[in-house]
Amino acid sequence: MILLKKNYQWTPQDSKTDERFSFLCPQGVREIRILFSYDPDALLGEKDCAPLIEKAMEQYYDGREPGADVLQVPGMCPLKNLITLSLSREGVYVGNGHRWAGRQVHRLTQTGASPGFLSIPKLSGQWEGMLHLHAVCTPVCQGILVVEGRADNEVVSG
Repeated sequence: MILLKKNYQWTPQDSKTDERFSFLCPQGVREIRILFSYDPDALLGEKDCAPLIEKAMEQYYDGREPGADVLQVPGMCPLKNLITLSLSREGVYVGNGHRWAGRQVHRLTQTGASPGFLSIPKLSGQWEGMLHLHAVCTPVCQGILVVEGRADNEVVSG
C-alpha cells in the first residue's frame, strides 16, 4: 500500500534547506519501504561547473598558506547533487540515509533496517521525515518520494 507519494522540483536556491514530510503507518504493516530518487544527480561539463567551483573556492579556500596546492576546476567535475533523507517515528530518531545515489531504496522492519537506520519494534504510528538538500548544483532537479507499507499477507514482486 502507498503511504505517501510526493513529487518535488528544486533549484540551486534550495541548497542548504530541508523539506519535511510525514505519513501514517497503519497496524499490520511489517515492512516500510522508501523509494527516493532525484534526477539529474550531477552537473556535468566543466563550463557549467566552473562558476560554482570558483565560488566555493573563494568561500572556503581563501586562507590557503603560500605554496599550498592550488585546486583546479577540471579535477572537480562533475558536481553531484546531494539530497539525503532522515526519519523519526513519533518524535524518536530512526536514522539517516546519507547517500550520494540519485536512486535510493531504504527498508525498515521490526528486525532489520537499511544501513543508517534502526530497526524498531513497532512500525505503526505517525512518522516524520526530512529531505536535506545539502547541495543542488543543477539548474533544476526533480525528486520523487514514495513510501510503501507492506503487510504479511501481501504478494510482492521485486
